[in-house]
Amino acid sequence: MYPFAPIPLLFLSPIPSELQAFLQEAYALLTGAPELLAQAEADLDAHGCRKKALRLADAAWHAQRTAPLPGLPSAPEPPLPTATALKLFQGRPRTPALVVLLALLLRGFLGEGFKSSDATMLTQESITLQVLLGNLGLKMPGRSTLTELVNAISNQTRERLLDAQIARALSLGLDDFSALQQDSTHVEGNSAWPTESRLIVALVSRLLRAGASLGRLQLPAFEEPTVECHLVQLHKFDREIDLSKGTQKGGPLREKRYRSLLRYARCSLRRLHLAVLGVEAALPRLAVAPSRKALAERAVTQLRADVDALAQVITTCEARILHEQQVPMAEKKLSICDPDVGYIAKGQRVPVIGYKPQVARSGAGFVVGLLLPKGNAADATQLLPMVDQVIHRTGVVPREVSLDDGYASAANWAGLKARGCRVSSINGSKGRALTPQADWDSDDYILARDRRSAIESLLFTLKQGFHFGTVARRGLTAVYGELLEKALAYNLCHFVRLRQRAQARARRDGEPHRFAAAA
Repeated sequence: MYPFAPIPLLFLSPIPSELQAFLQEAYALLTGAPELLAQAEADLDAHGCRKKALRLADAAWHAQRTAPLPGLPSAPEPPLPTATALKLFQGRPRTPALVVLLALLLRGFLGEGFKSSDATMLTQESITLQVLLGNLGLKMPGRSTLTELVNAISNQTRERLLDAQIARALSLGLDDFSALQQDSTHVEGNSAWPTESRLIVALVSRLLRAGASLGRLQLPAFEEPTVECHLVQLHKFDREIDLSKGTQKGGPLREKRYRSLLRYARCSLRRLHLAVLGVEAALPRLAVAPSRKALAERAVTQLRADVDALAQVITTCEARILHEQQVPMAEKKLSICDPDVGYIAKGQRVPVIGYKPQVARSGAGFVVGLLLPKGNAADATQLLPMVDQVIHRTGVVPREVSLDDGYASAANWAGLKARGCRVSSINGSKGRALTPQADWDSDDYILARDRRSAIESLLFTLKQGFHFGTVARRGLTAVYGELLEKALAYNLCHFVRLRQRAQARARRDGEPHRFAAAA
């Protein structure tokens, strides 16, 4: 008998699992707040209108290049509407907003994109997911379509999802949001660790690859045999520089190799700069459909950015290695693929190239706030904006705010008091200097200092359970959206834990619990 022969089943039942409980909470959240579906539909409409505007522009371009029939007057072309002025009409059925939002929350739960092998296997073979969508008469689209649609959901909609979670927690009496802890953490960006030699090699390689592929965009492709030969030498010097680290004669050898690398890099830069100038000159004369023209413009923009970045890296490398100058971090190129990453050094931890999000935790353990500043922003500058965000989201001024010493400042202390926070607990010597001795020794402040470590546990759970410590997307806006997805997924899992605890207490006490019944 063939082991994978179909087995006829009358009923398909969901598997009791963490995923099943998560999807149950996600469905309850989305169906309990119809405005979320409406906002997601608006995001999908805007995405569809942008694609439609490009299709109309292509059609108009092709029509203009088609000669009219003999004897017929040519009618003037009406002006093309903008994407914001367009309306979508009935066409092929679109993936419903409910499926897209479920997929967004599911991506946060998995902590990785839908194109990963684990995510692909789950969306294709999960019985629980099949049962949920099947009972609703829905189905999951392919992974490419799913990624496109989820990425079309705005960060504003993601923030409204967080608002809805907090409102649900308030309505069920799970948290009064009177307590708040805040801390920052480091997140690795989707970028390799930068060294000048490595960045130079990467930029030259990418410029050569991009130049050779311009023909597909009907732009003049360029090949630089001399630069290709230089690239071989650049790779060689980069390896030797890397191997010389930590060796006895590493210093003089590295400087010698850097001098050779920079000589080849300067020569490559001159040739590549001239080649890109030729492509830029050809771009205005390019006669292709608007969609192809947009791709060509993006390609040329990237070429120019890479040439400028190569010049910047060479300049900073010469200043630092050859002239022994201190180069400010703001002037350094840290990544060729993500312009918004920063050098994040936090305490005694190993530095990372990435981001430094601020996370706020409620007394009951919910993520109630998320900020993502650019670069290695000081914690003290992010406190009051976070408190304002939490107050706006919850409608509650926290009675107790518990922080570490990085948030200590006279302005922050005064700002918390002005907002009505009664207990402004800042651990450490700086916080103690700001706090009156009577307050510092009071039971409320002692308890607040004890509670501060809860934010550390939350950050650990986010990183270990939801891949919060790394991101796949690039750019400040996209990374903020990805971190929001993971925070939303954590909150849903926290709902599950609280519901299970409530049900256990209800069974123990022999009385119903409204949260257990509501779920």
